[in-house]
Amino acid sequence: MTYAAAGIATTREFINMAAWHLFEREDLRARFLDGSEQVQVAILEEILRLEPVVGALYRRTERELKLDENGAITTLAAGTLVKIDVRAMNSDPVASGGCPFKLDANRDVRASKASASLMSFGDGPHKCPGASVALQETAIFLDRLLRVPNIRLTRPPTVGWNALISSYELRGAQIAS
Repeated sequence: MTYAAAGIATTREFINMAAWHLFEREDLRARFLDGSEQVQVAILEEILRLEPVVGALYRRTERELKLDENGAITTLAAGTLVKIDVRAMNSDPVASGGCPFKLDANRDVRASKASASLMSFGDGPHKCPGASVALQETAIFLDRLLRVPNIRLTRPPTVGWNALISSYELRGAQIAS
């Protein structure tokens, strides 16, 4: 039940964020609608890389961990709670490539063995089990929505913030056709 509820809430927020981007960028919207399922998912993953729904992940170290930052060694004891800043990781030029704050539908980060959305779905044994479902249902929903004749965003959403998980909450958007 926890997975289902978490997945519903985060997918809802992501659908709103992706729609907002696609409504505001006609070039991106046209590419999304003209593209294959693979192209659509790539666009959605790039939006998610820039706009991760969950911006902070918390994990405990399983064993002692030594971090080396330019020769300065920090040791974390086993069981240390670590906050992972997803937004910072997703915008690191080493991981994302050039212009990390630009939405680039042609961005290719897969050479690094990462998913195209980088850490937006987590990674390893804690990777979101519904990642592919969320992307698929977002692509299907937005494809159908954006094909409604004369559909447009008449009022952008207001952005709220959930500090616990560093997450946006979008409310009040209005569309019309």
